[in-house]
Amino acid sequence: MTENGAVTLEDVAREADVSVSTASRTLNGRTGRVSESTQARVRAVATRLGYATNLAAQAVALGRSRAVGLVVGDIPDDYQNPVMTGVFHAASKRGMLVTTAVAQTAAIDATSNAIRLLRGQRPSVIVYVGTESSTSEGMPELAAELKHAEDEGCRVVVIGVSGTPFDSVVVDDRSAAAELATSLAGIGYRDPMIVGGVGLGQISRERTDGFIEGWAQSGLTVPLDRVLQQASSHDGGYRAAGEILRRRPLPDVVFCVNDSMAIGLSVRLREQGIVIGRDIAVAGCDDMPALRDIDPPLTTIHLPWLEAAEEAFRLAESEERASGRSVVLEGYPVLRTSTPEVTGIPS
Repeated sequence: MTENGAVTLEDVAREADVSVSTASRTLNGRTGRVSESTQARVRAVATRLGYATNLAAQAVALGRSRAVGLVVGDIPDDYQNPVMTGVFHAASKRGMLVTTAVAQTAAIDATSNAIRLLRGQRPSVIVYVGTESSTSEGMPELAAELKHAEDEGCRVVVIGVSGTPFDSVVVDDRSAAAELATSLAGIGYRDPMIVGGVGLGQISRERTDGFIEGWAQSGLTVPLDRVLQQASSHDGGYRAAGEILRRRPLPDVVFCVNDSMAIGLSVRLREQGIVIGRDIAVAGCDDMPALRDIDPPLTTIHLPWLEAAEEAFRLAESEERASGRSVVLEGYPVLRTSTPEVTGIPS
């Protein structure tokens, strides 16, 4: 043991009657040349003694720690949480820890410093989650900081942004939103409004444009004055509902570019005695788990954020160096009772 009482790798090796290298390989997941019985004995001893891997020493010895740096944007919970959950699950499967830093889109220096601090921990992987395009202001500076991490031996993968020097995983928001629009038009809706999300950047634009394109595929148009912009949050949706109420008559359907906004909008409408699914239809995007507790169940677009995180780790584990590869995942609409079929569809 060390002077402060911490159990060392040498203590584990001695108690398990194996070499220090064998104990190290077993506890660090490099077990190719260690028998299963020996692995079991080493782990049992480590558990009994209360051994914890010294990540700082491991980083010095290997040049990398078994840690993941996760950089998430200053974006609403309904988008951020599924991605974070996916990263945590994927890291846990691999026996890795996650250190999270929150990127402030309006404070590039602070975000660059957060990435710099993560680099100091020598993580094996940094996952950057963004909402803006690769040409957005500040992205080149962040890309330069992430490039330093790659030069030091860290693998960088970006979720939500393509066109950078790094491997990326993106979701085709535009196509999924277009499919939702054609589905709604197909069951009789003719007078939509769209609530875009300030702060969602490129994601909001893709979802808005996709919905308009899908509507056009059905021979219908969305006038520009039928597109509102609000903060991409529950409160933003609540305020958007106030604007819609002032513009009566009501549209027959409202598409919010994320579920949190759709929930906030629905709350405000219900306060005014408007019944969702009867007096007005509401749809969101992301298929956040909380939707199962909403009455009526909310129509939305299911987006594969858990799969996106797993794909990000697969790219990071690839022996091929990062080369700007982009994995594109598809979403799909989920129609629920907040958008019932319209009877008497005009021909």
